[in-house]
Amino acid sequence: MPTLFGTSPDYRRLLTVLRRGVPDRVPFIELYADPGVQLVALEDHPHTDSLPQGGDTVLDAHIRAQYYLGYDYLAADVPYAFTGVPRHESVDPSGARRTFLDAGRAPIQSRADFDRYVWPAPDQVDFAALDYCAAHLPEGMRVLAVLGGGPLEWGMWMMGAERYCMTVHDDPALIRALTARISAHQAAVCAAAAGHPAVFAVATGDDWGFRTQTFLAPVAMRALIFPALKRLVEIAHAYGKPFILHSCGNLTGVMDALLAEVGIDGKHSYEDAVMPVTAITARWGDRMAVLGGIDIDVLTRADEPTLRAYVRAVLDACAPGGGYALGSGNSIANYIPARSLRVMLEEGARFNTA
Repeated sequence: MPTLFGTSPDYRRLLTVLRRGVPDRVPFIELYADPGVQLVALEDHPHTDSLPQGGDTVLDAHIRAQYYLGYDYLAADVPYAFTGVPRHESVDPSGARRTFLDAGRAPIQSRADFDRYVWPAPDQVDFAALDYCAAHLPEGMRVLAVLGGGPLEWGMWMMGAERYCMTVHDDPALIRALTARISAHQAAVCAAAAGHPAVFAVATGDDWGFRTQTFLAPVAMRALIFPALKRLVEIAHAYGKPFILHSCGNLTGVMDALLAEVGIDGKHSYEDAVMPVTAITARWGDRMAVLGGIDIDVLTRADEPTLRAYVRAVLDACAPGGGYALGSGNSIANYIPARSLRVMLEEGARFNTA
């Protein structure tokens, strides 16, 4: 079963990176990659469908794509069971469906709404995707369990972002109570995921800000959000599993406190318009694993020579000394050209054999 670059998967490469060690080669990482883009990137690769297939065509295709593109693991979503968050779908010009939140109909608008909200039991969470992937992964691959949202995102989703931010000022006790309920549910789910024998690391996505700052002031982040995230990190660590935070936005004002007080092992999601991943590595790379960072705008719009030079420069700056995995700054979205994904991975393979 030849992979695109002739390598064999070994999840311990990424585990080594998360522990800020030097792997035998720089591993690839994405927390999400559009399966259509991945499969197009493999179109001229003479791979076969000889990998075990269990009947779930979507997950089987995801496993094949990750394997043949040279990834050492599979990211499996662990969705929470919170209900009543209104969503609607639209279809973009490519035909892909996108889901949006309707903040105006968020279920918790007041203390009375909070008091009558029916909180789901953690055992209602569906671990089927994680179990399926664990049962059908090729030798050498393991599962990165990705928890479906963090404490800040879920608070904003359940109240609406604007109302949430106003309530932080107007009724901080309600925000603390809401965060505590979310945290209790997430902690139980995190423990179940971290305890799964096929899981080697745990991650969560919790977007904290935009290009200039965090949504909440740093003092509010440390008081309201950090303890809930630290709880997840400590649970993962209790099972011997590293913890990754994916968070978009400018986190400069909270990064030092995040590393000192919460203790994440790796950080994912970077944007050149905020701070290039090379600068992130120089500033915080001795305290955390730096994951991804190939800017989405560059991946989407750069011509091939420009993209190749850009990826090589990132690798030259970030990979020596370990603690770095190559990937996009956010995700392989459906609008990213498959050729760009292929070019990024090719440059990673060249770096590894240079």
